[in-house]
Amino acid sequence: MKRYTDIADQQTILQLRQEGRTYREIAQETHWSYETVRKICRLGQPQEHVMGRPAKGILSSFDPMVRFACLRLKLRHRRWGADVVRAELVKCAWAQGIKLPSPSQIGAYFSQFGNRLVKVRGHKQLPHSSLTRPPQPYPHSCWQIDVQEQVELPGYGRVNILDIVDTYTGIKLGVFLFPAKQENRACKVSLEQYRQALRHCFEHWGLPDRIRPDRDRVLVPEGDYPYPSIFTLWLTGLGIEHELIRRVIENGCVERSHRTRFDRLDGYGPFSALSDWQEIANYETWRMNTILPSRGCHCRRQPPLLVYPQAAHPRRWYRPPDELILFDLKRVTDYLGQGKWLRHTSSKGQFSFHTQKYNLGVRFRSCWIQVTYSPFKGFQVTAPPANHVLLTFTLEDLTVQAITGLSVV
Repeated sequence: MKRYTDIADQQTILQLRQEGRTYREIAQETHWSYETVRKICRLGQPQEHVMGRPAKGILSSFDPMVRFACLRLKLRHRRWGADVVRAELVKCAWAQGIKLPSPSQIGAYFSQFGNRLVKVRGHKQLPHSSLTRPPQPYPHSCWQIDVQEQVELPGYGRVNILDIVDTYTGIKLGVFLFPAKQENRACKVSLEQYRQALRHCFEHWGLPDRIRPDRDRVLVPEGDYPYPSIFTLWLTGLGIEHELIRRVIENGCVERSHRTRFDRLDGYGPFSALSDWQEIANYETWRMNTILPSRGCHCRRQPPLLVYPQAAHPRRWYRPPDELILFDLKRVTDYLGQGKWLRHTSSKGQFSFHTQKYNLGVRFRSCWIQVTYSPFKGFQVTAPPANHVLLTFTLEDLTVQAITGLSVV
């Protein structure tokens, strides 16, 4: 036989619910089923009665000011995503105490405007190429470096943006803006600018185990069997491995960071001074690391430094005045001792190595020769399969001052 609740039963259930009792406790005390108690409590919740038709559409259940603020922020910063827009809403004074939508709800609200507000980009995934050695599961085991060239900044002009990102945590270690023109000619990021940016990151985050840039000609010489660049020898002397990539996808963290960085700078300016843009870039980098939600590995929409607080503490300390103490030339010579460089001589027996030319005579014309290095004898030239040393030479720039660019007292 069915039982029906009367007004007294309903009032008793609602009174117990107001006292903080759970549905199951109320059901046991009143001898009504769990489903009946839940239904009465839900129907008894206070509701606002608004005259006219009920609001419809996405975000209609939220305060109308929320939709207006979301749309205004999106129109002002077209490249901001739903996560960033919601983070900005939380900072508004009027939003305190108001229920705010989730990032997915805000994204759905933006999507209904179509191409007028959101530009859908094609997703073209390349075949995955596994690295020889995957990054170790701890912060600062590997850094990724890449440059975005000829970026137009309102009020200033074109700049080259150097990004440095930690592979494991996804933390943005630094962004550095350099002029893209010198004497009215386009230019790239120089070796000294790379050093300047890395030294700044070393001082703040410590020395990493590996650094993985792309094959920029400033960092990696052209040709087969290239002699290590000054950049590679500098990292080696500091105990950092210079790892080369085979495909751009292997530096996916920093490549994705370019897009994110460009979105963060959108809406600022115009500024005529590069220092003003650098200050904005530093501020946005700090926000992405400590405030804004991240889609990085294991972050789960939390700021990276909140998920990986240990990344803020360097594992290998660095101070610019101590670089000459940390730099070990023996690491460089041991590294060169593991290398072998093949060269093909000309019709006159000449070959090029590094920045110099050498002559073996017409006896060794149009043949392959091999160059090796010994910490005690210098560079030695042989003609395999024979082991007889044909030539021995040294390089003038194989010194601490030439590699680090610092004056040695």
